[in-house]
Amino acid sequence: MTCPKCGTTNTEESTFCIKCGTNLKETQPEPSNEPLTENNQSQPEQNNNIQENQSQPEQNTTTEPTATKENTQIQQQNQNNEQQKTVNNNSSVNKASLNYIMYIVAILLKPFKSFREEESKLNDPKTSFILTLMISGAMTIINLIKTILLTVHVPSYSFSEGYSYSWQWDNIKNIKWIEVIGKNFLIYTCIIFAIAIVFYLGSLVIKKQISFIKTLSISASSMIPAVLGIMVISPIAGKIWVHLSVIFMIVGAVYSFVIFYELMNDELKLEGDTKVYFNLVCLGILAIAGYYAYMKLFIPQITTGLDQLTDYFK
Repeated sequence: MTCPKCGTTNTEESTFCIKCGTNLKETQPEPSNEPLTENNQSQPEQNNNIQENQSQPEQNTTTEPTATKENTQIQQQNQNNEQQKTVNNNSSVNKASLNYIMYIVAILLKPFKSFREEESKLNDPKTSFILTLMISGAMTIINLIKTILLTVHVPSYSFSEGYSYSWQWDNIKNIKWIEVIGKNFLIYTCIIFAIAIVFYLGSLVIKKQISFIKTLSISASSMIPAVLGIMVISPIAGKIWVHLSVIFMIVGAVYSFVIFYELMNDELKLEGDTKVYFNLVCLGILAIAGYYAYMKLFIPQITTGLDQLTDYFK
């Protein structure tokens, strides 16, 4: 045993140093009850790992609000983008509707120039179909308003006072809305398509094929003056003077026919007798088909109306 004070080597049984007398038993460290092993050496590291693991939830707790805030910001940004997209879509729809209305007005004032300026757009099937449906829808709305007025503004006759009119709003429930709206819309749409189909098939026969979409656009565009003259201005003018109503009906029909005739023949590039015979045959087919449809669809309604009027005076 070595003396810790003077460094003298003593025997293991010695209690005091043989040189300086230092008590060797008091200076000797007490042996540890637990042997030093690799597990004991790694104990501090394990404790450190435990402490790190215990501190991990605190880190997650700290980062969780930040992640939630970022997700909220992303969701809000997406909502803003959707709202902006909706606004842009509504703006595009409103702008497109305004363009159609401006085109309809332009056709009345400068039909040939307006059609040529919008010719590229009118070759698009979507634009052509929308224009056709708009014209048919306008005719349907005008006819619906007319039907409502005729239903609620009822005439009555007496020998002393003659004819008088009264407003009977209860009669509005007798209107067959589906028939008035759906049936008339279908009829007007079929008329526009029928004109386009007849002239398109005629162009195939004479080997002057043109686009059906453009033919449909010409047919729909040429109907605008007729709708305005016959269905809008003529009834109003009739309240002023009956003959004035007839004049506007003729002017509207002739104006529409001239627009259609010139635009169609400009597309087909027809000349001489071929031009005359082609239009004569196509218009003849349309006249026969229109007469047949008139006899089947409108004559029964007129007959029913006359029968009701006759029963009224009995």
